[in-house]
Amino acid sequence: MKKNGFILPLIPILIIIVLVGVVFLPRLDEYLLEFFPSPTPSVSPSSPPSSSPTLIPITTPSSKPAVLTTPKPSAAAVSGPPGAGYSVVTVATEKGNFTASVLSIDLNSARMITDTGNDGDCGNDCIVMSLSDYVARNGGFAGVNGTYFCPPEYPECASKKNAFDFSVYNTRVGHWINQGMLSWGSRAIFYFDGSGAHYQQNASGFSGGLTAGIVNYPGLVSGEVVQIDDNQSGLSDKQKAVGTKVGIGVRGAKNVMIVIGRSVTMQQFAYIFKALGADGALNLDDGGSTALYYNGKYLAGPGRNLPNAVIFAR
Repeated sequence: MKKNGFILPLIPILIIIVLVGVVFLPRLDEYLLEFFPSPTPSVSPSSPPSSSPTLIPITTPSSKPAVLTTPKPSAAAVSGPPGAGYSVVTVATEKGNFTASVLSIDLNSARMITDTGNDGDCGNDCIVMSLSDYVARNGGFAGVNGTYFCPPEYPECASKKNAFDFSVYNTRVGHWINQGMLSWGSRAIFYFDGSGAHYQQNASGFSGGLTAGIVNYPGLVSGEVVQIDDNQSGLSDKQKAVGTKVGIGVRGAKNVMIVIGRSVTMQQFAYIFKALGADGALNLDDGGSTALYYNGKYLAGPGRNLPNAVIFAR
C-alpha cells in the first residue's frame, strides 16, 4: 500500500517528461547549435578529400622533348640522292649502311666555280682563305674544300707550306693553276663546262673545254662502277683507314652531290656514291681541312684555311 502510494504521485511527472521529449528532442541539435555553435573545420584547397586522389602525370617517351625521340634517319633510296638541298641520311650500300651528309645542287639553276688563293702556280707560302671567303668572293651560296695540300703545321711541309700539286682551274681568272700536273697518272677530274658537270677517271686524257675543274685522287666512281677494290690498292694508310671522307659526284650532268661520309673506308665511301646514283665521283681533302658551307653557314668545318675550293653560285 505504501509502495503504490509512492508511485501514484509520479505518474503526472512522467507524462510531462514524455510530452517534452516528443516535442523537443527532434530539434534538440538545432537548439544546441544555436546556443553552443561548433567551430567550422578549415579545408585546404591543396588537400583534397581522400575520396578524390590527386592525379599525377606519368612521364612517357611521348612526353619527352622531340629532340630526344627523333627517330634515326631512314636509309636513302639507292636509286638517287635524298632530294634537293641538305640532308643527313643513312645510306644502304652493298657494303653496309653508313651515315652521310649530302648536299644536292641542281645545275639547272646553279653553276660550278673553282677558285684558288693564288692567281698563278705556287710552290710555297701559298695564299689560303676560309671556305666562306671563297664563297663570298665568287657570289656563291655553297662551297666545299678542294684538293689535298701541305698544311704548315706538318713538319714535312716546311718548304712547301699550303702548296698543292694538283691541277685546279681558276674560274675567276680563266686559266689552270698547275696545268703541267694534269698529265700525272692515276688522277681523276671533276669539271663543269657550262652545260653541266662531268667526271673523267683519267685526268691526263682531258681534252679541254671547261669553266671550272678540279683534279684529285682517288677517283671513286666512273660510269656507275666503283673504282676502289677490296684491297684499296694504291691508297695511303690514312686514305684506307676508317674516318670522315669528303667527295663530290654527279648524276646525269645536272645534279651534283657533295657528300661527307662518316666512319667509312675509302671503298665504303665510293659505295655510298654508287648507292646515291652517282655516274662519277671524286674524293677531296678531308681531316682538318673538311669544310662544307651552305646558305650562310657551315654544315661542317670550317677547318683549315684552304688554297683552293669548289663553289656554287646562281
